[in-house]
Amino acid sequence: MEKGKPGRRGRPREFDQERVLDRAMTVFWRHGYEGASLSELQRATGLAPPSIYNAFGSKQGLYEACLDHYTEGVGSRVTEPLDGARADREGMRRVLMNAAREFSDPDRPRGCMISTAALSVGERHTDVGRAVCARRARTLGAVEAYLVRAQQEGRLSAQADTAALARHFGAIIQGMSVQAGDGADRAELEAMADVAMGAWPPG
Repeated sequence: MEKGKPGRRGRPREFDQERVLDRAMTVFWRHGYEGASLSELQRATGLAPPSIYNAFGSKQGLYEACLDHYTEGVGSRVTEPLDGARADREGMRRVLMNAAREFSDPDRPRGCMISTAALSVGERHTDVGRAVCARRARTLGAVEAYLVRAQQEGRLSAQADTAALARHFGAIIQGMSVQAGDGADRAELEAMADVAMGAWPPG
């Protein structure tokens, strides 16, 4: 957002929102919601806590804005094949290969910000856990819808359990995220993806 343009509640937002979200996203991605302190967020974004609260309502509001920023950026590069005109095995394989590439990018925190984010949070932050879970559920729903399309188009066995198969691929993506965080490189993640594709029953 350009300097001087109106922000929430009609007040001027005197910062570049894309830049702030990029930097705050990296802090949350690296440390998680509970591990990211306001002082770290302040240093990364250049915003004082009152400015963060004025612009995003709360630390949780900033976190959810960063989750959406990730989904619209890095996350969309992983799931882009799901929007293709043709639903088939190769499209699903491309999703996993995209994940292998993005999760192992040396210029960013490793893994997926959402697939392994806030898997366990304290009782005070259950709303955060639900917010992340809802975003994972949307991705899982998109995978299942893709599989249903492939089945309807005859490229996936009519006997395939699309809900179970979607959870299989969702679990693979989450596992790739964890293993990338543990140091697995792109080639190792791609090999994992190739093995996972063995679960696709041909039409």
